[in-house]
Amino acid sequence: MGSSRLPGKTMMTLYEGLPLLHWVVQRFRACQLLDNVIVATTVEASDDAISNWCRVNQVAVFRGSENDVLDRVTNAALTNGADAIVQMGADSAYLDFELIDQLVAHYRSGRHDYVCNDLKLTYPLGIYGHVVRVDKLADINARSDVSEKDRSDVVRYIWEHAADYLISCIEAPDALRCPELRLTIDYPEDMAQAREVYRHFKSGIFTTPEIIALYRSRPEMFAATGKLVQQSAPFIASSPAAA
Repeated sequence: MGSSRLPGKTMMTLYEGLPLLHWVVQRFRACQLLDNVIVATTVEASDDAISNWCRVNQVAVFRGSENDVLDRVTNAALTNGADAIVQMGADSAYLDFELIDQLVAHYRSGRHDYVCNDLKLTYPLGIYGHVVRVDKLADINARSDVSEKDRSDVVRYIWEHAADYLISCIEAPDALRCPELRLTIDYPEDMAQAREVYRHFKSGIFTTPEIIALYRSRPEMFAATGKLVQQSAPFIASSPAAA
């Protein structure tokens, strides 16, 4: 709820009078290869609204540090007995359940510590998934040399120490290669766009190919977000320019 650019965004109404968090959970639940969905929020009073919503709607919730996101998510995973997690922000209005199943299947196919699709931006911005081994997160969380910046993002330490981990990054197939399209929610313009997209589809469950087709047929719907600046992402942190 304490977002600096769009305060309270997680509980803002997105579609059919329901908050953004509802649709993120519903899209997560459309995945076929996940065992549970857990909301990891903070112990701050401002996030009581999130915790209360989760309890009313029978969604598992864990509460931890506001600033140490690594510790919060690691302990949410350990408390719930997870051996691996798909980590995403609770503002992922366009969460791609088909992509997540693909990433999870790829994770299970080999000895990976971390599977993602955004160390290089080939999918639309916001269409992502991070599959991480929990024991690796626990090891990182226990280190005394992890910076405050690395603790602010669950997988940042892995991006910045890529040589120490078995990482696999999947690139988009040609049909989904659309890195110029912004599908994330950080600013009021992002929320306005998401509301328009949901109204267009008359549903909270639609696919990335459908969004890309809409973008190509009606680019004006996405024009307002085209020049917004992304402040943090794996493809930024892992790029030579950021090193």
